Amino acid sequence: MTGASAFVRQSAVALSDFAALCGQSAKAADYPGCAGVQSNVVIYHADTLHKALRDDPLPLMNQLHHLLRHGPGVLVVRQAYGDLQVVDRHSRVFEAILARQAQAATGADHFAKAGSNGRIWNSLQKAALYSPESFIEYYANPLIGLIAEAWLGPHFQITAQVNVVHPGGQAQQPHRDYHLGFQSVDEVQRYPLPLHVLSQYLTLQGAIAHTDMPLETGPTLLLPFSQQYDLGYLAWRDEAFIDYFNQ
Repeated sequence: MTGASAFVRQSAVALSDFAALCGQSAKAADYPGCAGVQSNVVIYHADTLHKALRDDPLPLMNQLHHLLRHGPGVLVVRQAYGDLQVVDRHSRVFEAILARQAQAATGADHFAKAGSNGRIWNSLQKAALYSPESFIEYYANPLIGLIAEAWLGPHFQITAQVNVVHPGGQAQQPHRDYHLGFQSVDEVQRYPLPLHVLSQYLTLQGAIAHTDMPLETGPTLLLPFSQQYDLGYLAWRDEAFIDYFNQ
């Protein structure tokens, strides 16, 4: 029997293969309609997405899907919320929930002890219960659905969390999320590589900036093109890969 192995050990990871993928460069010409590329992040203006929704969304959805799987894997939509008051109102909802949790001394996460970061688990449900009006106007943004459907298809489900890292708070460590990213190496090795890739296709992560996010605020670090490495769920704990990410 010949061909690539379906089951592999952690010892099969190769930093050189990973670095070759991450060494690619995204080109604006490959993404018609984008506003440009910065640091391998493809940037779109919200008007472009709204126009696609009005006309024919399929060409743009094809482009976004290709970007996420075969391109850098990360994009930004500028002015995704035309009315920033919608975002500000939802920020106040989060602030109220965080204040309530602070009184109850809850909110730890996997990277920091309780009280050092502001964390709202399942903020989707909690915000909906606290302020249905704000919840509806916030999640009614059609661009969320357009991007999600480009990767996941119809009938996707949304989950949401809030993580506010306070000054001096501990940063997250490099990792690959969902779903195998939460399993031990021994457990991940039990799954064939096509299932590793499938895990990526089951989830799309996004973030909405509620405030200005200069580097001093500690925004989340992303490594463009790293999602193309199929052995990523076996590699992210490797010290050599962590060092490469932190360079």
